[in-house]
Amino acid sequence: MKILVVSDSHMYNDILENITNKWKNKVDLLVHCGDSSLLPDDPLLKDYDIVVHGNHDEEVFPHYVVYKDIFVTHGNDYHVYTGYDELIQACKENHCTICFHGHTHVPHYETYKNKIFINPGSIMYNRGQSQCGSYAIVSVDDKFHVDFFDSRTQKKIPQSLIDKDQ
Repeated sequence: MKILVVSDSHMYNDILENITNKWKNKVDLLVHCGDSSLLPDDPLLKDYDIVVHGNHDEEVFPHYVVYKDIFVTHGNDYHVYTGYDELIQACKENHCTICFHGHTHVPHYETYKNKIFINPGSIMYNRGQSQCGSYAIVSVDDKFHVDFFDSRTQKKIPQSLIDKDQ
């Protein structure tokens, strides 16, 4: 299974549309981890299978969604700036081994306490070393793999640049 994971688009709708159009027929699942600043019926979200509430969204989206063994949330409700302890507990309660989240605007991939955490960063603009907007393509097959892409150029971000922000 191949998954597009975006977050924190904050009304950068042309970038969100470009990313969606590039990947919607190449992936099995499209996920938005919140702060789209859009309403659920917005045409830009029609291709997304999962959209969660971010701290800059109206209270019309769920705060989290469980899909198979993936826990999807924005991150602010679980205080991701101070660590993953609250998300680990939420993953345990929901029998999930993978967590997609946003909020920090920093692309991140980590295995911590037997849980896999993926933050695609912000398609708008990231904080940290990458100095661009980003999103993630996650492959969940025999082998688990994550690639991060520059949201404007659509080119893969070198892992060495992502690692600087880990």
